[in-house]
Amino acid sequence: MDRVLLLCVILFLVRCCNVAISADATIPNIATDQSALLALKFGISHPDPVHNILASNWSTNTSVCSWIGVTCGSKHHRVIALNLSYMGFEGTIPPQIGNLSFLVSLRLTNNSFHGSVPNELSRLYRLKNLDFGFNNFSGEIPSSLGLLSKLRDLFLSGNRFTGAIPQSLSNMSSLERIGLAFNGFSGYIPSSLFNISTLQDIDLGDNKLSGPMPSILFNMPSLQKIDLYSNELSGRLPTDTFDHLPNLQWLQISHNRFYGGLPSTLFSSIQLQYLSVRANNFTGRVPPTIGNLTMLRTLYLAENNFAGGIPNEIGYLQNLEKLNIGDNHFSGPIPCEVFNISTLQIIVMPLNNLSGPLPSNLGLFLPKLQWLLLGGNLLNGTIPSSISNASQLTHLDLPTNSFSGFIPNTIGYLGLLQHLNLEINNLTIGSPEMNSLLSSLSNCKYLEILSFTENPLNAILPNSIGNLSTSLQEILMGGCNIKGSIFQDIGNLSSLTSLDLGNNELVGPIPTSLGKLGMLQGLYLDYNRLQGPIPSNLCHLKSLFELYLGGNEIVGQIPGCINNLASLRYLHLGSSKLTSTVPLSLWKLTDLLEVDLSSNSLIGPLSLELGNLKVLRNLDLSNNRLSGDIPMTIGSLKDLHNLSLAGNQLEGSIPKSFGDLVSLELLDVSGNNLSGEIPKSLEALIYLKYLNVSFNRLRGEIPTKGPFVNFSAASFMSNDALCGAPELKVLPCKRDASRSKKSRIRHILTFLLPAVGLTLILVAATLVLISKKRQKKSTDSVDLSPLAPWRRVSHQELLRATEGFNPNKLIGEGSFGSVYKATFLDDMVAHVADFGIAKLLGDEDLIKRTMTLATIGYMAPEYGSEGIVSARGDVYSYGILLMETFTRKKPIDDMFVEEMNLKRWVEESLVVSIVKIIDASLLGDERYDAATMDTVSSIMGLALDCCVDSPEERINTRSIPIALNKIKSKFLQDLQRTA
Repeated sequence: MDRVLLLCVILFLVRCCNVAISADATIPNIATDQSALLALKFGISHPDPVHNILASNWSTNTSVCSWIGVTCGSKHHRVIALNLSYMGFEGTIPPQIGNLSFLVSLRLTNNSFHGSVPNELSRLYRLKNLDFGFNNFSGEIPSSLGLLSKLRDLFLSGNRFTGAIPQSLSNMSSLERIGLAFNGFSGYIPSSLFNISTLQDIDLGDNKLSGPMPSILFNMPSLQKIDLYSNELSGRLPTDTFDHLPNLQWLQISHNRFYGGLPSTLFSSIQLQYLSVRANNFTGRVPPTIGNLTMLRTLYLAENNFAGGIPNEIGYLQNLEKLNIGDNHFSGPIPCEVFNISTLQIIVMPLNNLSGPLPSNLGLFLPKLQWLLLGGNLLNGTIPSSISNASQLTHLDLPTNSFSGFIPNTIGYLGLLQHLNLEINNLTIGSPEMNSLLSSLSNCKYLEILSFTENPLNAILPNSIGNLSTSLQEILMGGCNIKGSIFQDIGNLSSLTSLDLGNNELVGPIPTSLGKLGMLQGLYLDYNRLQGPIPSNLCHLKSLFELYLGGNEIVGQIPGCINNLASLRYLHLGSSKLTSTVPLSLWKLTDLLEVDLSSNSLIGPLSLELGNLKVLRNLDLSNNRLSGDIPMTIGSLKDLHNLSLAGNQLEGSIPKSFGDLVSLELLDVSGNNLSGEIPKSLEALIYLKYLNVSFNRLRGEIPTKGPFVNFSAASFMSNDALCGAPELKVLPCKRDASRSKKSRIRHILTFLLPAVGLTLILVAATLVLISKKRQKKSTDSVDLSPLAPWRRVSHQELLRATEGFNPNKLIGEGSFGSVYKATFLDDMVAHVADFGIAKLLGDEDLIKRTMTLATIGYMAPEYGSEGIVSARGDVYSYGILLMETFTRKKPIDDMFVEEMNLKRWVEESLVVSIVKIIDASLLGDERYDAATMDTVSSIMGLALDCCVDSPEERINTRSIPIALNKIKSKFLQDLQRTA
């Protein structure tokens, strides 16, 4: 029996031993933790291998518990915490992470881990803290995380998670803090999340959550912080919203779509320290009960529609540090109580309707104030000199108000001042005070921005401006009625990025010392009275982004080194006195966005390299003297919005490539010498809103599609060969021009040839009869008054020399007269043309009637309409001859059709520019161009006086040579001055 008993005991012990051995083989231990961590190690990397600490530290030769970032428990010697935060790692989280079964805390904050969160994390049932914040994790949060019932802190902010917030998170019954901000979560906030009675902090800011806030959220006494910043939440806040949130300390619901008034119960949350409702659509007044929030440190009500006055009770908030109520509709004065809160660091109230003066003791009770921003209101009065007592002030912004009086010199006592913005007020300062103020501001060693823009300072710019802080980045004094010149000392301000002295009364040259400001990005000196050339030193400004020098008296050339300004995007040199050609180097600045060279005296052709400016948006070269063809390469400027080449001497046709300017909104090529047709390709410019091709020599049909359906006659004026719709005030188009012309000629000849034949017979018979009568009897005739200056010949001499216009002396006949050979007594042989009109008259005022048809284009209108012939008709013809001589256009040229004639063309074009009509061969030496154009302009004026429709209003024949002599004398004097 004993032996049997002993055997049973032995067998039992063996069995227990085997069970123990088997159990030891399956229970996880530190080796399991090691294996899981090594899997993590092999799945991650570092952009700089030198800083990959895990590569050498996590070694199987050392204990896991000594590895960096690993913490083991003292009881079981297992891994209980893993913290790899802020180490710059990249990679993914392997599923083996779920084998760290004793893990309590897992922190991987601020790395570059990516991919999805593994489901295996749900096996870490001991986990209390999970922080994957600010990585690149993506996808949806696995619903299995809801199994982590002991989790207290869940931080997944700053990743790229999407989808809805899982309902299963409500199973985390111990959760105290949840942070899911800065992701892409969408949909409603799950109400079940607020069934967690232990929840204290909730941060869901900067997502795409929508809908109203769950009502249950406001029935959680444990809540201390609610942050729903920057979502798409909407609706009203219920009136009883804050009845059951006695411990609420932080409420951030800014940048949503909430509307209505703030619930009165909000102002019963006396534990509140941070309240931000900015950038919503809240309305109504702020109640006096806001004074109950005596623990409040931050109050942001900005960017809503609050109205009414600022309650005086804000003065009760004696712990307030930051106050921002800007961009609302608050009105009335700023309560003095606000300026008595000694804890205030920031006062921001711009863009309201606040009025009245600032308290005279402003600054005395604000020892911690750093920012005072009150711009965009209706404040008036003076700026209190006591402001200097706010010795911590760094930002003083009072722009766009109605402050007046002198700028106090005491501002210079603010030694920490960085931004001083007083622009757009009525502040003034005399020249001595200006010098004193700038000298005082030289004490502000941290000053970065100084803006007095659009104040009537009425002062001379002192050289002390060069003594300001070298940390100064912006000087903005445009539109301040500043006089004097810009001193070279301004080159001392080595940190300047923006200098605006535009729209003043500055004179003198542009200082060359500006070339030393290597950090300058914006230079605005436009609309002054600066003289001299553009200094080539400006080409040293490698960072220059905007250059505005237009509206001055700048002369000379655009510097050829301008292509050194590689950062330049905006170039405005318009309304100056620049001459010469546009340098080719300009077109090498391929990143230019705007170029304005208008209203100068630039000459020469446009370069094909203009097409290099691929991102150009606005190009204005109008009112210069540019010539030649428009380069077709302009068509490659796909981003061009506005193009003006008006008022130049450009020739040729409008390039078809203009149809490629797909972004074009404005096109003005008026006042040039362009010819040809308007390209049909322009119909493709769907954004074109303004077109002007007036005062050119364009012909053909005006396009009818695309943007052309919206243009009026004003777009096409004085292009008399254009045709199109009647509302455009041009000729109707002849659809089959060649066939129509042949048909018209055939029709005319059918009736004209018999009439011409009959007329010739009658004329021949008449001449024979006249010849016979003249042989028998010498008749008295009226003297002819020719215009030839070399010899005056009487009518009697003509009769004698031509033997009474003997047919034997007839040399030839034309449509409008005959030519005879005449031999005078001095053996001079002349060819005499008889137009059959002048011989009818003798006295200048004598009028006779004739059936002679007027010579087309040359004879006065009264010949053709009434058959009235007078010497004043010769004046009209002389005016036409003057126009033909100086324009090189005949009255019967093809361009003159229907109601357009030589006289009308000269009359209309002369209003725009004499260059439009003058014969180009008359322009030679550039020095004499002005004198030539002035002379031709005077002659054309005389010609138009000769061609007045009413004979009685025309200039007298005796006055013509007098006028010509005066024009000649002036021309000679002009030549002597320019020689």
